[in-house]
Amino acid sequence: MLTICDSHHIPTNRCVPGHRACWTHTSFFLGAGEARRVQHEIIALVNRRLRRQWLEEAWESHLSRCAQRKG
Repeated sequence: MLTICDSHHIPTNRCVPGHRACWTHTSFFLGAGEARRVQHEIIALVNRRLRRQWLEEAWESHLSRCAQRKG
């Protein structure tokens, strides 16, 4: 029996290969395109995380400057 403890155990579209990763009826393999799509999504995810970290640091810096002006 499968037990899901939290939302981290539920796969998202980032971790599931799409239908394009299999051979087509004409024996044309689309897996390379699928691999590129997954790679681009991983890069986009890293960029989103880095941007969020940068924004959080900029906000903390802003709050500290405001506190210095008042204080």
